[in-house]
Amino acid sequence: MSKELKILWFFYRKLLIPGVLFSFLLSLMIGFNIKIFGLSFMLLFPFLHYFIYELRFRNEYVFYANFGFSRIYLWKTTIIISVVLSFVTSLL
Repeated sequence: MSKELKILWFFYRKLLIPGVLFSFLLSLMIGFNIKIFGLSFMLLFPFLHYFIYELRFRNEYVFYANFGFSRIYLWKTTIIISVVLSFVTSLL
């Protein structure tokens, strides 16, 4: 694995675990359906990014900036991941 992918995995590991867990729990409360899971993930994933990296660990952006990942790039990647996963689950 390249260094950049390891750094991105380190960043998104803090988001994916709670994102999948909370999306699964929310979709169970509504009535589990894979499409509902994808929609809840699309809504919760950017919210978790904001809560974790903008409010709680704000200074960690400096670490990622040292490796060439800007805040805007990380936000764009978060939005793209959430939309792609929602699109894929809507096709299932």
